[in-house]
Amino acid sequence: MKEIKIAELKKGTAAEFDYYGRDGKILIKKGVPVDDTLLNAISRRNITRFFIQEEGEDIKKLLALNMQDMDDLQFEEDSSLSDLSPASSATETITFKLPPENVLPVLKTIKSGEEGIRQMLETKPVRSMDDAVDKSGAVMSVLPIGEPIEKMAKEKKVGERTMEYKQETIRSYENAVQETKSILLSIRNGALADGGRVTNLVRGFVRTFLNDKHMLLNLANARSTEPDYLFSHSVNVCLIAISIGASRGFDKDQILEIGIGGLLHDIGTLLIPDAIRFKKEPLSRDEILEIRKHPMLGIHLVEKIKGLPSSVSFICYQNHERENRQGYPKQRNSRLIHDFAKIVSVADVYESLTADRPYRNGHIPYKAMESILRSVKEGLFNADIVKYFLDYSSLFPVGSLVKLNSNEIAKVIRPNKGHYSKPIVSVIINSNNALLKEHEIHVIDLSTAKDVQVVQAVDNRKLQVELMIGF
Repeated sequence: MKEIKIAELKKGTAAEFDYYGRDGKILIKKGVPVDDTLLNAISRRNITRFFIQEEGEDIKKLLALNMQDMDDLQFEEDSSLSDLSPASSATETITFKLPPENVLPVLKTIKSGEEGIRQMLETKPVRSMDDAVDKSGAVMSVLPIGEPIEKMAKEKKVGERTMEYKQETIRSYENAVQETKSILLSIRNGALADGGRVTNLVRGFVRTFLNDKHMLLNLANARSTEPDYLFSHSVNVCLIAISIGASRGFDKDQILEIGIGGLLHDIGTLLIPDAIRFKKEPLSRDEILEIRKHPMLGIHLVEKIKGLPSSVSFICYQNHERENRQGYPKQRNSRLIHDFAKIVSVADVYESLTADRPYRNGHIPYKAMESILRSVKEGLFNADIVKYFLDYSSLFPVGSLVKLNSNEIAKVIRPNKGHYSKPIVSVIINSNNALLKEHEIHVIDLSTAKDVQVVQAVDNRKLQVELMIGF
């Protein structure tokens, strides 16, 4: 807490912060008018000083699981911009050459419901994974061992990216979604796959990171026109997981493993019936249980890919496990969950929250990050991993839009480590709601601009600002 003297309260203004007493209770709420009535009340109580939370202190408390109330973090979302478009749905179904039981013969004997999950857990590849954890003492904790990729990566500034570079980056992203689709569908249709093809795809993302360290998080805001959400979701989870892993300090080889696991983490869902995957109504209990088979199905499918690191199977199997043993399929505690799976789980949930699904619109990035932070408090996610994500993304994630107190709209382009609510932004829309020309776009570091701050997180579905504008 930072100490503030009464004299710093300016009459005729609104309280800039929540002001606390020595006992930690709020004495003056943010936004309350500072007038004679308030100042006289303070004087009568012989209060001479207050305390405010220092920048980042609220987040640090949360990540220590010691924050009193997430409301301290909330910024008002622009209600006029939210929920304006209908939820998307698959407009095209993919015809598979083989039914699931022909791809995995073991499925011929697998029943529905809880009995089916128990049967899947007893299949040989799945049992081998559990034995590695329970009997062989497989190492779940992974430490950085080589040169951190983060230190090798370049940081481009606004104006350094040419239009040709931006267009080529978007084309590369779209090609990656199609390549991911091709790889996953070939496996779904019974083919054996070369792990080199998957590895080369992820290596391309790593090269992009090394050349332009914040580009991956910006690209993760892209929404492919591909009707099956799985393919763009897999790519976006890979991009986010690479960034979290880089923030953790992992080297290039470790990042490659994380990226491959992120790309393949949901491969098992391809064996879930489309009637369940694309259902717009709430799932029944039996349908939820069918969905929960996909980590085990993923292990079986990953076996069809030659030359993958062993960690990839752990990521596919454990990315739905949770720190407080409330995940699935085994309700593992934190010590028995692979660190790479923990990274991918955060990336997976964040990306899922921001994407449109058949049954709902996606959340704006700020709301998705807020949900991730609440999940830390609830014991679902590893607090350190979420902090690594925040360090690289900020509370208002890279690529998202925010409204400033100047009534301008800005794009978040870089985080300010430790200043989670004050990232570096580029102003792209002026106070008259006009899109700025390229040469008019300007950058503001909100950690040093004393009179400028974020007042709202903005839903880009209303504004439809192109991905690379202001970046």
